[in-house]
Amino acid sequence: MPFVAQAITSTKTRNIKRAWFEVTRHVLPSRNTVTFFHKVDDPYSYLLLQALPRLMHDFKIRLDVQFVLDLPPDGTPEPQKLQSYALQDCARLAEFHDLSFPSQPQQPSPADAFAATAMLIKHRASPKLLHLMLEVTGALWKDSTTTFESCVKRNGTASEKDTRAAIADATDYLQRLGHYNSAMLHYGNEWYWGLDRLGHLAERLNRPSMRRSHEDIADYQRQYRHVLQSYNTLKPRPRQLKPMEFYFSFRSPYSYLAAGRLFKLQELYQFPLSLRPVMPMVTRGIPLPPQKKMYILSDAKREAARFNIPFGRVSDPLGDGVDRCLALFPWAQSQGKAKEYILSVMTGIWAEGANVSEDSTLRKLVERAGLPWEEAQKELANERWKALVELNRKDLESLGLWGVPAMRYGDLVVWGQDRLWAIEQEMLLNRGNTR
Repeated sequence: MPFVAQAITSTKTRNIKRAWFEVTRHVLPSRNTVTFFHKVDDPYSYLLLQALPRLMHDFKIRLDVQFVLDLPPDGTPEPQKLQSYALQDCARLAEFHDLSFPSQPQQPSPADAFAATAMLIKHRASPKLLHLMLEVTGALWKDSTTTFESCVKRNGTASEKDTRAAIADATDYLQRLGHYNSAMLHYGNEWYWGLDRLGHLAERLNRPSMRRSHEDIADYQRQYRHVLQSYNTLKPRPRQLKPMEFYFSFRSPYSYLAAGRLFKLQELYQFPLSLRPVMPMVTRGIPLPPQKKMYILSDAKREAARFNIPFGRVSDPLGDGVDRCLALFPWAQSQGKAKEYILSVMTGIWAEGANVSEDSTLRKLVERAGLPWEEAQKELANERWKALVELNRKDLESLGLWGVPAMRYGDLVVWGQDRLWAIEQEMLLNRGNTR
């Protein structure tokens, strides 16, 4: 497993593939195409759509739009929870990126989503397609002065038969290329999700042969610079911050990417932190399709490189390995070494190929955290962790979430390592600091 994961996440292999793609791109101009899988009732698609005109202004790319609607159910294990969370999350994203989104968003009806898709499919060959997409998607989300009904009536729609056929073709194309979700950009055999990964695509495109001018391009890296950017300059404030809860899994690569940065945030802002481990999603009965596993590995590698976090030699701890890691957590916490233990074990799992099912390997990780192995061995048989992780699972679900890493700070609940900027932003407001 470590070597398989290392091959998938290999920077050398990726660079070779990219170099070959660049050679063929110069020979085949059609390879300048970025494919956008757009779902009109997906709020992340709507926000990404708003950013695409600037991307096309900055870079010599052609946009191929594929309209999807009904996606494979195994890619989204908790669709109702995701729908509710996404509306709140996209409202934050829109404000952060200076984009448009309704202040009180409501999920569009399936009938309206189909009608909007039918309209766009009718005009998919139009040079004004992007303009029409912005118009009808904004109207669908009631984020426009144009009413949805008038927009559809004015532009007309494709037949139901043609619409369903086009949607089916687009969904099949998405799966053949190796993905399962909307708000996805595909370029040069790599995937980029939503606004959150647009910076990676822009970085790849940002070369002289692809730029349209010598003017400055848009700031596609904003959220990466936000977190901890004031680490050495922020003046201490006397105001006490709210406590924070961090839900994580030892089997979650994104939990690993969040943990170290979150601990730095705590060092900077001095807020009380509650560490809440949970069982992996698969163990909790939430499936993870193969396509999703592949994407998560390659995506986590990109994000890890962004923050100079070692990643790639992975040893999957599922089963006994996870149980052993969880069994030692309450004890490590009682010794005042919870953070050290988390970082040591997660680094071992995600960067060093450490098989935590083996005593010799686990011992090295425990001792690296500053804990005695002799005591750790005794704690491995202690089952108090089972009640703890079950309580954490129930509390996580009560927040409307299912996946990790998840964080709660006051009334703010976020999911994902790429939402640490929202946590920091809220803490700055609490301290009376502004950016």
